[in-house]
Amino acid sequence: MRSADHLVKQMRASGVEVIFGIPGGANMPFYDAIINSDITSILVRHEQEAAHAAEGYAKIKGRPGICSGTSGPGATNLITGLVDAAMDSVPVVAITGQVVRAFMGTDAFQEADIVGMVLPHIKYAVTVKDSRRLSQEFVNAYSIAVCNRPGPTLLDIPRDVQQEEVEDDFKPLSPEPYFYSTPPEPPLDAIMESVKLMVEAEKPVILCGGGVIYSGASAEVLELAEHLACPIVTTTMGKSSVPENHPLVFGVVGMHGRVEADLAVTESDLIICVGSRLSDRAVGPAKEFERNRKIIHIDIDPSEFGKNAKPTIALPGDARRVLRELVEYLKHVAAKRPESPFVQRLREIGAAYEEYMLSMDDGKTLHSWKVVDLLSRGLPPETIVTTGVGQHQMWAQLFWKSRMAGTWITSGGLGTMGFGLPAALGAKAAAPDRPVVDLDGDGSFIMTCQTLACVVDYNLPVITVIFDNRALGMVRQWQDMFYNKRYKDVDYTDRTDLVKLSESFGVEAIRAESYDELLKAVKRALRNNQALTVDVPVDRGELVFPMVPPGRWLTDVKLPPGFEIGARVLSMERF
Repeated sequence: MRSADHLVKQMRASGVEVIFGIPGGANMPFYDAIINSDITSILVRHEQEAAHAAEGYAKIKGRPGICSGTSGPGATNLITGLVDAAMDSVPVVAITGQVVRAFMGTDAFQEADIVGMVLPHIKYAVTVKDSRRLSQEFVNAYSIAVCNRPGPTLLDIPRDVQQEEVEDDFKPLSPEPYFYSTPPEPPLDAIMESVKLMVEAEKPVILCGGGVIYSGASAEVLELAEHLACPIVTTTMGKSSVPENHPLVFGVVGMHGRVEADLAVTESDLIICVGSRLSDRAVGPAKEFERNRKIIHIDIDPSEFGKNAKPTIALPGDARRVLRELVEYLKHVAAKRPESPFVQRLREIGAAYEEYMLSMDDGKTLHSWKVVDLLSRGLPPETIVTTGVGQHQMWAQLFWKSRMAGTWITSGGLGTMGFGLPAALGAKAAAPDRPVVDLDGDGSFIMTCQTLACVVDYNLPVITVIFDNRALGMVRQWQDMFYNKRYKDVDYTDRTDLVKLSESFGVEAIRAESYDELLKAVKRALRNNQALTVDVPVDRGELVFPMVPPGRWLTDVKLPPGFEIGARVLSMERF
């Protein structure tokens, strides 16, 4: 059989059900082989969308999403999505076509060294020049994508390799030894010392990153927090790692973190970091984060220890297993704590911030935070939410309350505009029976709006809510705050009709003029299982608060104008 047919059989045996991509001359034998399988191929309108859709799919399924492009521009268009997946630890396998082996290195038509381009950013990339190795290389790439810390991989396959005949001896393969390993384990003395620090701490805080979701460690995080009676905060990627309606969960921390979450970190004397790379956007300057507090860092990737912030104790290993061990030892040496005044005060501050923001209404325009809060309260708990990148993303992380693990999908590390809609498509393909809502900005939406064609073609009804301020809102906010309101190339004209644009792809669309109209339209779309775009006009001058200026510590937060407890928070009054 052709090696392409052997590859597709192996993919199906590995559990592959869906592929997102675009065929071309160099990957045409691969697509021809798909015809003879029961793998669904979704024809996207741009390869970047294929990679983001594969990310959304992987986030929901917990196994690699598959994307494909032809050689040259098809392959290079995948790069943004692959680097995005690498930054956010998402398992994706990209399969690209390549010019025939005889033409490689000659600047042939649509030739590009895709392996050389992506190798610094992903877990594994190889050009497969031996047809007898093709299926084995796929199994290797598929395995290492989810082994320990997840991430993207890439197979680059010359067209003649795909067409070459191989033995018709198909049998499911296992990954070769290098491509699978068991997670590391922390030494017992480090576990015991960590428990000692927890017992001694007066204000411990748990910080959850995306690794909590991948590990399935939500229950263990909650059990530890409940025993210590301590706050839980999350990074942007860790949002939905624990249910945000739990009384000990205080939301996202960082540059645009919740007031109470940032304060929990600045007031802590011990931070238990789980599955987080501790980026600057989450914890600010590392030296300030390290000052006046002990740090326990749990991560499956030991290279993260000390990369940003230096931990007091490093605990390598799978988060769920490490947390389980910590909880068991803790129970033997310390009784369950009562809730402290510190936690109660954080809750009061959070409630005050929320009440203040939701009370703001001039009756003239819709407010982004109220739109997010309305949808959060009105949609089912199993709703999967994706976002683009910008102000709307920050409002979403502040006011959307995730109630089930793994229901929040966003671009964190790379901050890729245009991510939301294709990621929603991939999530819907992974979970067709669950509501999927893309909370998007007009700038992000326009970048990948062609994805709506796939929403219709493949009957994957996604609801898109566009926060339409006719601007690149976050860039505009920075120009407002840090560049003396010198606005340059951030404002759009009013000529683009997003309702008609969506309708041109066959998706029903409305322009919501009231909160009631918005919620009714979204609920109707959910009842009828249909795609919908809602264009929500919001004020161009709207700024997202809280905000910590870049490079500053969390205590330098800028709060909403008129928020009365601002002075108390800024002075770090100890409770």
